Amino acid sequence: MSAATGVDARGGVAVCSRAGCRAESLWQVVWRNPRIHDASRRKIWAACAEHVDYLREYLASRAFPVEVVAMPDAAPDDSANALPDATVKADS
Repeated sequence: MSAATGVDARGGVAVCSRAGCRAESLWQVVWRNPRIHDASRRKIWAACAEHVDYLREYLASRAFPVEVVAMPDAAPDDSANALPDATVKADS
C-alpha cells in the first residue's frame, strides 16, 4: 500500500487510513492544518464506513478544517455511500 495515497498496490483499491484497518474506503476525509498550511494545501485520508466518523472527529477536535466526500469511484446509488449524518464541513 502506498502511504501517500492509501491505495493497495495489489488491487488498486483505496484502503482505510485508520491504523490497523484494511477495509475498502468509501469516503475521503479532506483536511488541512491551518497553522502550517495555507488554504491551497489539503490532505486526504481514505475512510471505510466504520471509521469515517472517527477520522472526521479526530481532525475536527483539533480545529482542522475537514470535509467528508464520497470516493470518486463510489456507486451513486449504493446506500452504504450515503453521506454520514454528522458530516463536518469547516471553512478556512
